[in-house]
Amino acid sequence: MLVNVPGEGLSGWARKTAGVLRRGWGQQAALFALTHVSSGLVLHLLFGVALLFLWRTELAVDALTDAQASVQYFMVVYGVEVGLMLLVLPVRLLGYSAATWIAVRQAAGLTAPLSRALRYAVRRLPAMFAWQALAYALIGTAMLTMLLTCLSMFGPYGYLPSVVVLLYGMMIVGMVGPAVLFERRKPLQRAFDLVNNAYWATSVRLAVPGAALAAVFWLTRFDAASLTAALGDTLTEQIALVAAVLVVAAALELPVTMLLFPAVLVTYAERRAVEAPTLRTGHLLRELG
Repeated sequence: MLVNVPGEGLSGWARKTAGVLRRGWGQQAALFALTHVSSGLVLHLLFGVALLFLWRTELAVDALTDAQASVQYFMVVYGVEVGLMLLVLPVRLLGYSAATWIAVRQAAGLTAPLSRALRYAVRRLPAMFAWQALAYALIGTAMLTMLLTCLSMFGPYGYLPSVVVLLYGMMIVGMVGPAVLFERRKPLQRAFDLVNNAYWATSVRLAVPGAALAAVFWLTRFDAASLTAALGDTLTEQIALVAAVLVVAAALELPVTMLLFPAVLVTYAERRAVEAPTLRTGHLLRELG
């Protein structure tokens, strides 16, 4: 079973989430290692190299003493990060879509060959990429606007509102994927509706995996990567510091992804069941195609 029907509560949700992981942990680990860990390594490596280069520019030097230059430097770093994330996003979406196909079929008691799962993921990739990129763009713009506004008003404490926006945005982005794969109609609006119609219930269910993802995000986004570059007196030391962050990010990527994936999938199915109490795994299987 995949759908946590109304009345089963948080304990039922936990059982369903554990069931997804128990039935398919081997295939999920292989998929996410191939699509998430490998792409994550490429992302962090390229970003680290870019930051080491940017740190030696005149803009970076000016950013240490000039507030306007600091904002400009931050915008450049943010732009590089967004570009690299878009570069690896299709690979990650392949893994997510394939894992969803496998999880639903296994919950229905059917076989789920990895080759068929990947073919399914390729078919769904254009729609997934279009909607996920749009969702990331909207949430990223909102977070950046909030961050720059609050930093100018409250100084270092301005980070706190942007973290709230980030956590809320992660829940929205998490629901966009299932909405595209299952419903294929207005997925962005559906994601907002599914989260906002039961905000606290959704927040509780995604609190632990969401907090883990947020921690990894803030670590691997190299928000402090410029500082790590500055801490090294030589290029070798700076490379070693970036490499250390790279190793930690790679080590955390797989367990966090495997924790988050079933939590989001079961939460989505539960929200759907609240809207349609007769919804069961078979319905989701037919919608998935």
